[in-house]
Amino acid sequence: MQLDAYLLEGNRIDLSFGRDGPLLVEIGFGNGHALARFAQDNPDWNCVGVEVFRSGLGSLVNLCLRDNLTNVRIVEGEGLTFLESLGDNSIEQIWVLFPDPWPKRRHSDRRMISTEFGDVAGRKLKMNGKMVIATDWQDYADAIDFNLGKVESLKGGITANPVFRTPTKYEKRGQRLGHRITNFEYFKVQ
Repeated sequence: MQLDAYLLEGNRIDLSFGRDGPLLVEIGFGNGHALARFAQDNPDWNCVGVEVFRSGLGSLVNLCLRDNLTNVRIVEGEGLTFLESLGDNSIEQIWVLFPDPWPKRRHSDRRMISTEFGDVAGRKLKMNGKMVIATDWQDYADAIDFNLGKVESLKGGITANPVFRTPTKYEKRGQRLGHRITNFEYFKVQ
């Protein structure tokens, strides 16, 4: 089983997995360790990873092959575009762990987590569904808090008790650099 067996593209975007189960979508999964670990620990969940970098796709496929994971699918593409393609009220959890912070002020409009992103995520989450976000850039954390605070369908914010997950490569890097990790949880409320 290679990339094609896991890859969802074009007319193949079928999230039924051949069975019912809650859906987790991780956007920007990097090397895929957090998603693969979740899929392994939660075989009843259907897991979709969305990533733009080919090296990340290959890394996640290798983890799926190594651990014989059948509950993972991969989308090569941009996260917001993928979310928009899904039906409303279809996702139990969305994870965005350490998205590119675009730290230069002139590039900050390239950041993924915006009010628009929150509005789309709010439509796609099931009632009481959860969105988990983490960053190690304080400026980005402030922007996330501000932008998602304007989204009426989501309630939440910074949490001291983040969802258990395997630390990502970027999380470990941020910790080595002495950056404070800020974790968020938002729940769909309407």
